[in-house]
Amino acid sequence: MLCAELESLEADFDDIITALENPDLKEEERKSLQRAYSQLSGKINDHHRSGHEGKPCCEEAAPE
Repeated sequence: MLCAELESLEADFDDIITALENPDLKEEERKSLQRAYSQLSGKINDHHRSGHEGKPCCEEAAPE
């Protein structure tokens, strides 16, 4: 399972993609969403590379 932080980032990313699909967006709104898309993409990539001190991005399984 992905960590909660990455799940949240990816949910936000999906929301941005959905919003960008709206054909009625004003140019100003589209540019703002594109900036947010780029920033969030970078955050997700950074999280994959070093979000957990180089360890896999998965929640620990509960001890049995």
